[in-house]
Amino acid sequence: MRAKLIAIDYGEKRCGIALGENVPSRIFTVERSKVFDLLVQSDVATIVVGMPLSMSGRYSQQTFECIAFAEKIRKKLRKEVFLVDERLSSRMFQGRENVDGLSAAEIFERFVARGTAVHQLLKPEKVSDATVEEVQNYQGKLLIAHLSDTRLCREGCVVLQKEPYYAYLFHKKGCHVERDERFLEQLAPFDIIVTRRGSNLERLLKLGGKMLCL
Repeated sequence: MRAKLIAIDYGEKRCGIALGENVPSRIFTVERSKVFDLLVQSDVATIVVGMPLSMSGRYSQQTFECIAFAEKIRKKLRKEVFLVDERLSSRMFQGRENVDGLSAAEIFERFVARGTAVHQLLKPEKVSDATVEEVQNYQGKLLIAHLSDTRLCREGCVVLQKEPYYAYLFHKKGCHVERDERFLEQLAPFDIIVTRRGSNLERLLKLGGKMLCL
């Protein structure tokens, strides 16, 4: 069985599958335990996993479970793996047969369309050891924004990260992670904010706090 692309609608027990090139040529459902065998047999170049976000766009525990599944695929099979925002994909097909397979087909088509909701599992970019040391030595409530080096984090820190895989890595470290800075207002003020140059987050900083722009 050969195909250029496979899309997966991840589920706790079953996964919807869509196989094809530019359009899905086969859609079906398999038990989650059999997905890896299917991927090996399919010998696809690209794998796409649907990523559930809340309707407000926030990360959830289910989001991170899907990303962990995608990470496992990448490490085990050494294939290109992408994440696609799958919001509303299952709801579109409620009441129809093979909902999981149809949802996988929708994920497939969203990936082919290559909208802004497609994300690749990329290696984090490291900051300097000196920066890590400076942040770790600064006391108080910490916000890490738009950075991917998890060495910066510490217990109780908050992270603003739009790239899902980087967000997942921080989540694994025990950080509170948000995608949208709107949801940081309730967590502010912060004693130190570490971010990229050009970020407009000063309003979230405590009076007399430290803004470190890299």
